[in-house]
Amino acid sequence: MNEAFVSVLDMLENDPSGTGLKPIREDLLNMDMDIRRNMDRGLAPDEMTTARTSRAMIQAAESILNKLSS
Repeated sequence: MNEAFVSVLDMLENDPSGTGLKPIREDLLNMDMDIRRNMDRGLAPDEMTTARTSRAMIQAAESILNKLSS
């Protein structure tokens, strides 16, 4: 993502339907799927810990988007 930082709150204010959040949701989904694929292939214990933490952060971001857009 090379774009300038844009606040999700600003996006929602200018786009009440939330369609502007779709690319963010897709990015989060792609990141989660990539991490999950790597986990399924097998990781060293420290890498697995990092992967689990990363997935938890992605899922938290998805949860925040859901709450903001509802």
